Amino acid sequence: MTEHRYATRHWLWLAATLPALLLAQGQDSTPAERNLQIIAALLPGIYDNANQAYFDQRRKLPESERRPRTHLRISKTDSPYRFRYAVSEGGETHNGQLRLSLGEDPELVIMEHRPDAGEPPCQVAWRREAGQFAAAGDCEESFQLYPGGLWFTRPGERPTQLLRAREFSCYVDIPGVAGGRDEPFERYSIESLHDQGGLHWLRTKDGREIGITLRNVQWPINNEQGAFTRNSLVMYVLERDADGVRTHTYGWTEPQARRIGLNLQWLLVNCYLESNREITPYFE
Repeated sequence: MTEHRYATRHWLWLAATLPALLLAQGQDSTPAERNLQIIAALLPGIYDNANQAYFDQRRKLPESERRPRTHLRISKTDSPYRFRYAVSEGGETHNGQLRLSLGEDPELVIMEHRPDAGEPPCQVAWRREAGQFAAAGDCEESFQLYPGGLWFTRPGERPTQLLRAREFSCYVDIPGVAGGRDEPFERYSIESLHDQGGLHWLRTKDGREIGITLRNVQWPINNEQGAFTRNSLVMYVLERDADGVRTHTYGWTEPQARRIGLNLQWLLVNCYLESNREITPYFE
């Protein structure tokens, strides 16, 4: 009798919940609908191939194979699937719009590329692959998008390897007071400096031109035989005068670091993703 009552309750529960289960299954999306959301989240950002341009030169590649310095910014708009872009390549800047949409194929996401300069629009179709999205179509370029960057390739050329940048804020103190010493100093603020070759020049009170640059270095080669060279976030301190540009020093830390600093005594520089005036205090 007990087993009969249990079985009856079980079937009553199943009958009551079955419509909800069927409704949930009926709401399944296509892969393209999900990938549309992911691509829309990945696209916006700052991208630069400073890393590639440096190593092309260091490897002494023929000029015809080197990729020119390229900087790309993709910005959100009021629509979740429309974006503005500005790309600087080889000294020329171009602007335009990107629009994402769904096509007939349940696996593909369509991206329309519409330049502002009056050139005809073109389309590519994004398909998910292992670790990235790849796109090709009637545009001149094919694309690869992943969390760390956006590559594009033109026929007969090596890929242009745009790496995703992070925007730091920095300040430079001259002299570099530390250790709680009560000494006067001048502070120079840098509102934004990205870590894919971003460079900011400042003029000090005594007329010196000091440059601060950040590079999140991804090594395509090793710098020592028999060793594996690890990636690093690197900060450089430069100075420019009538004789040209020279490097005073540089320092490095882990590539995912959220702040980096140097104190040369005559100069202190600190770059960070979060200001110490804005972070949540913590206990350790």
